[in-house]
Amino acid sequence: MSVYKPLPLPMNYSTILRRISSHPKSTILLLRRFVVRHHTVCVRCGVVDEIEIHSTDHQGIRTYRCTACMRTFSELTGTMFFRSKVPLWKWLSALMELAVATGSVSAAEIARKYHLRHATAWRLLLRIRTKLLPRIDPGILRGIVEADEAWFGRKENQDIVCGIVQRAPRKVAFTIVPNVKEATLAPLVQERVEYGSTICTDMRISYASLAVRYTHKTTNHSKGAYGDGAGTHSNTIEQIWGDIKGVIRTIHHGVSKKHRETYLALHAFKVNFQNTTNYFYQLLSCLFTPTYCVI
Repeated sequence: MSVYKPLPLPMNYSTILRRISSHPKSTILLLRRFVVRHHTVCVRCGVVDEIEIHSTDHQGIRTYRCTACMRTFSELTGTMFFRSKVPLWKWLSALMELAVATGSVSAAEIARKYHLRHATAWRLLLRIRTKLLPRIDPGILRGIVEADEAWFGRKENQDIVCGIVQRAPRKVAFTIVPNVKEATLAPLVQERVEYGSTICTDMRISYASLAVRYTHKTTNHSKGAYGDGAGTHSNTIEQIWGDIKGVIRTIHHGVSKKHRETYLALHAFKVNFQNTTNYFYQLLSCLFTPTYCVI
């Protein structure tokens, strides 16, 4: 069995891309960095630290064997890479493309760069976005918070999305809502935002009751007022809406109602972790969650 020297860290994105494309077997070493400090547990019988290496395939991916029950399992078990026909280095290259992209990356570009069928590249990106969906919860927002709603799509393909963003540090939460009535929007804000925070919205009457629990500030967009120069504005969430709609219009050329939530999840994840020291490793650590690891 071959032993590969771990990749040194830190490395810039272009160096990692060049290394994993020229040496595909080194790709698995990036993933092993996330599990090296964990104990291994058999996914069949639950015995801890009774695991040995059984074999290694052509990509360098190991198959482990439990010495207690003698059952085998892959080191990718429980992850979205498990039993995928797409080579592992192409998975990580696609993740890298998402990490370095200003807005997003299209399936057509991934298919062209890495010699995949368009349908395969599209499913690959869909699995990434779907895996991120339960991991975008920013928790309770506090301080100065903005709330607004936006319409995506037209007619039967339309969704109403409520966006709530914390200014500093920037965190955002998106929720698809059936309407913009007070009974829908006000409880959503109360669930997401800490009591006593400052809420900035437009003049929509649905937000009027927020003044009971929060310091509620408004701007009248219909009269051309978008800020008072003292921090009362909703320009942060408006900018986020512009970014998302620009990406959907120019890169993806429209998004179906069925998958719109996953596209919003990817953008929310990028906003919530935009100040992290290494966005690629943050993204990868959320996606690579093998079931054979315990703390």
